[in-house]
Amino acid sequence: MPAKPAIFLKNLNTLEVEQLLSREAPLFLPIGTLEAHGRHLPVGTDTLCAEKIAERLSIGLDAAIAPSLEYGITNVLAQTSPASFFSEELFENFVEKIIDTFRLQGFKTIIVVNGHGGNRDALKRIARRLSRVRPTGLAVINWWLISERFVEQIYGCKPGGHAAVEETAAILNFFPDLVKKENYQSESDDYTPDEGIWMYPPPGEVIIDHPGSGQPDFSAEKAAQFIDKTVDDLTIRLKKWLASFNRIRGGLRP
Repeated sequence: MPAKPAIFLKNLNTLEVEQLLSREAPLFLPIGTLEAHGRHLPVGTDTLCAEKIAERLSIGLDAAIAPSLEYGITNVLAQTSPASFFSEELFENFVEKIIDTFRLQGFKTIIVVNGHGGNRDALKRIARRLSRVRPTGLAVINWWLISERFVEQIYGCKPGGHAAVEETAAILNFFPDLVKKENYQSESDDYTPDEGIWMYPPPGEVIIDHPGSGQPDFSAEKAAQFIDKTVDDLTIRLKKWLASFNRIRGGLRP
């Protein structure tokens, strides 16, 4: 039996959207940015990963996927093109309005899949504000942080960082033709931040949290295992969360 296709909101007509609303289908919102990811990964890595993780999750939850937001908040690599599209205030206002509008139009459960570390603080503030004023099921997934628990199990090392083992695995799994293994050179591309010295732009775009551990790995087999475990873990968490809404009398409420 062929795999069930994902449902993309932008491809639906109004009658089909009404069917989503009537069955209270969750809505996924992928958010990333454009940002340098070393010389071996595309600058759209954050959005590409968020989109594919959202797509895999949405199929298992019979959900739909909203159009992605491909512009976020860049900090460390702000001087490396392309980067720095939004200030935090502008990003917060824009994303909050998107989420709130979907809720006002009838989507009761919205799941943000974030692919960019620079967006995290703003997304947390948005979630906290909206949860106080709207009866909305709202989740924010920073997928690479969930995936870190599987790094040692599959790759035998500590988690990597930016453009390192986790993101390389995701792009290798979803878009193998976009990975340029031959461009990666650890000695010139890797950079481990140190609180004793801040450098902008950094001397390397592959940001390694633990020196000598978590560098990009180019095994397609390991990448597939890694992404499968990440998606399975997230699916279990989301199903439990969705099933909990009516555990307390009254269900969702502000």
